[in-house]
Amino acid sequence: MHKGKVVGEKGKFKVIDCEVCGFKHLDPIPSKEEIKEYYERQYYQKKIPKLLDPQKEAKESRWSALKYRDSLSTLNEYIGDESKRLLDIGCGNGFFLKFMSENGWESFGIEPSPKASEYACSLGLNVFNTTLEEFVENRWYGYFDAINLKCVLERVPNPIEILEICKSLLKDSGMIYIEVPNDFNALQLQVHKLGKPQWWIAIPDHINYFDFRSLERVLESLGFEIVLRTTDFPMELFLLMGEDYIGNDEVGSKCHQKRMQFELSLPEELRRNIYKLNWELEESA
Repeated sequence: MHKGKVVGEKGKFKVIDCEVCGFKHLDPIPSKEEIKEYYERQYYQKKIPKLLDPQKEAKESRWSALKYRDSLSTLNEYIGDESKRLLDIGCGNGFFLKFMSENGWESFGIEPSPKASEYACSLGLNVFNTTLEEFVENRWYGYFDAINLKCVLERVPNPIEILEICKSLLKDSGMIYIEVPNDFNALQLQVHKLGKPQWWIAIPDHINYFDFRSLERVLESLGFEIVLRTTDFPMELFLLMGEDYIGNDEVGSKCHQKRMQFELSLPEELRRNIYKLNWELEESA
């Protein structure tokens, strides 16, 4: 039973700030069958081919490498040198896994898309074409030093269960590296006040809507200790400056190019410090 204040609505779905779960999510929550059908019929047919597009990857490879180096730097800081085993859940094309493998990590991936997992395996990577629930049946308990969960928790009907499985796969000293959209944040809400729709509610792709506080509460309730909080470029700034990319792919692409140029122009340590500051600003909003 889920209950909480309604904070958004789109079609037959509401978004509630759930008193039971401790974070915002769709109500009703789509069934696993509905989600599976969506990904098989739409997501894997549209999104995955873009991930495998060589021209697109070449165009953005320098920018992608920034994110990869951020992850590598953080994981190397907190994980010792004796063992470095990484599991990337939803590894897509495998480029991040390849980068980590080339930088001293024994890397494994899980990817439910047959096409994407096949491509990742062609790069010589240890990638399993399966789901996390099926993967854990192979009994990898306590095997990994780090788990990467990029853009996963917002898409699943059972994020707490996913985190519990991840914890079982980690060593006692292991680390989980999570990336989710920062939804219902102060900048989004300000744009919404100016008359724009709640464009960040993406159904059925996004089921859960985390912010710093709610994600931290969930993680701490499961026994995790938070060691790093950071964010990335707040794309809502473009909307506040009059560049309306909502529903306009051409404008959105131009904004993305500007975002990439901004990040590529900065020394990496300065960029990382700016984004750590962004978290502090969000916390005080």
